[in-house]
Amino acid sequence: MEAKRPGRWQGRSRQNMGLLSLPGGLCRWNNNDEENSAARSFILSSVLWLAFVVSLALILATKFVWPDFLGGTAWLSFGRLRPLHVNGALFGWLSMSSTGIMLYILPRLTGVRLYSERLGNLTCLLWNLLLIGASITLPLGYTQGREYAEFILPLDYLFMSILALLGYNVFKTVARMKDKAMYVSLWYFLGSLVWMPFTYMVGNNFLMDTTGLGGRGPVPGVNDAMLNWWYGHNIIGMWFSTTGLGIFYYFLPVFTKNPLYSHRLSLIGFWTLAFFYVWNGQHHLIYGPGPDWLEDVAITFSVLMLIPVFAVVYNFFKTAQGSWHLMFDNSHEHLPVRFFMVGGLAYFLTCTQGPFQALKAVNSNLHLSYWVVAHAHLAFLATFSFISMASIYYILPRLLNTSINLRLAHW
Repeated sequence: MEAKRPGRWQGRSRQNMGLLSLPGGLCRWNNNDEENSAARSFILSSVLWLAFVVSLALILATKFVWPDFLGGTAWLSFGRLRPLHVNGALFGWLSMSSTGIMLYILPRLTGVRLYSERLGNLTCLLWNLLLIGASITLPLGYTQGREYAEFILPLDYLFMSILALLGYNVFKTVARMKDKAMYVSLWYFLGSLVWMPFTYMVGNNFLMDTTGLGGRGPVPGVNDAMLNWWYGHNIIGMWFSTTGLGIFYYFLPVFTKNPLYSHRLSLIGFWTLAFFYVWNGQHHLIYGPGPDWLEDVAITFSVLMLIPVFAVVYNFFKTAQGSWHLMFDNSHEHLPVRFFMVGGLAYFLTCTQGPFQALKAVNSNLHLSYWVVAHAHLAFLATFSFISMASIYYILPRLLNTSINLRLAHW
């Protein structure tokens, strides 16, 4: 771990963490041009949202065994809090942490500073306002009623604006790099910022929702369900997976202290994921009222997903060869390694489960069971949340000039 720097950095970190409690703090946050300040803002925000959504999860879990808990209040009912928990976890914790880590990695792979730290901090501020808006509207019952797409129209427009600002900042940064040979992490980050806006725009159907307060729009019934699960699957594959794998490939050599086994194999994984993943949404609705041919296409490409998965997994195991003992090293330096290695193993389990679950003979026994719920949590929590946590344990001590509480981290 790097040695502690003079108090100048520590003082700035404390100042930034307390901005919102000071008059004019929002303006100072937006105008902060300090190096790595945008990454720090995103990461700290994500940790706060993680605490919020975990608290909601505890309330929702309590309602399973004690249905009358907080009963009698509509905005505290299970049906109102669950969308807030899901969207807070996806767009608050995991999206913001992945974005912050990406903004930390970007200058280190390009050799230039982030194009605009001020723009990055403004993006973070708008992202937090988006989540505050969702925290108000969803419990009040304003929703589009689609899985992962509950935000109402004004929030959809705000999120698209956020993605545009983020994409502009990242692409301008990459355009300034002198060495045009890009490491695979940059391919994943740039791909994510191209695919995510289109995925979100189509899947949320917000251009067709004229009320602005949610509703079905002109895509009714079965077609709406197919569109929803095209979106639900691709937001995982073309946003969370791609940003997560970009982070994974950056930190894999850092944590294992070995060079990446094969850059060519990593690019094969990137391009095959880009081509195969987008066709798989209908495997969520096997034996449903959708057309059989669409199910067959989804099943076929679900099985083909084994190609990019094994490209990643083989690269992971070959690069990590000889470094597994670092998982059991209790020092500050190697604390992130155990989170990271577990995330890599969970990726292997999650992404080999998926293709087999898509097979009709298997799906008929697993669908509508808690296996599906567990599979989703394995991807979100055990894979990409663990990769983000490993990265945060590495980054935050360097940005805040402090050290991690080892006892609490090990616990």
